Amino acid sequence: MTIVVSGETAKQRRRSVHIKDYTQSQNSDAAFHATLYMGAAPATAEHALDAVGSRSEPQAYLVEQPAYATVPPHFHDTDQFQVFVDGVADFGKQRIAGLSVHYAGGHTPYGPIVTADEGAHYFTLRVAWDSGGKPMPESRALLKRGQQCHRMADISEDVASGRDEILPVEADGLGAVHYKMAPGSTDSLSLDVGGAGQYALVLDGDVELDGDTIGKHSCVFRFPEDAPLTLTAGNAGASVLLMQFPVKV
Repeated sequence: MTIVVSGETAKQRRRSVHIKDYTQSQNSDAAFHATLYMGAAPATAEHALDAVGSRSEPQAYLVEQPAYATVPPHFHDTDQFQVFVDGVADFGKQRIAGLSVHYAGGHTPYGPIVTADEGAHYFTLRVAWDSGGKPMPESRALLKRGQQCHRMADISEDVASGRDEILPVEADGLGAVHYKMAPGSTDSLSLDVGGAGQYALVLDGDVELDGDTIGKHSCVFRFPEDAPLTLTAGNAGASVLLMQFPVKV
């Protein structure tokens, strides 16, 4: 059954978080914050975030990284998308200064994520529960070789309306599409190849889904057996990012 979480509802779960040797900040007064949208928090953050679902469900949360802070290089056991929605950060060797989407397959090291004079906000979206990041190089012995997959792309908001394949769909179903929806328009969100589940993230505006209106930074998870998502944009239009996980063989 499709999971829908409105941005307004999720805001009530915003909490400050500190994970030893992981949420590193030069300013002790500027804390990391996280908002759990779906599932259970990583084991490393269970002390700060109350579960909104179980470990058998998808895991989704928003991270607010303050200025002059670092998340060290690390990897996860679980496939994930990250969507940068605000601020500026250095992501490994790449500067992120606008909307962008990043995909990392399980056991793909990435980072560090470093902020300077302003922070950065990014969603982390997983098809399954993950226990938490494993820092590198300390966790190298736990890394499974041969599974690495990394994709990254910017998201343009310059177009008035249309469908843009941000990450063109691959044979295993991995892909991401940006929908810039005109006011009152209706779109059925889909990719040409099936996958292992999808997230739709409302980047701006609001949409109607199954009779309910959800706004900016609302998040929807669609299981593979669910009907395709059909959204209708509100009076100001909407910007929606659809992300699909690959089928593992």
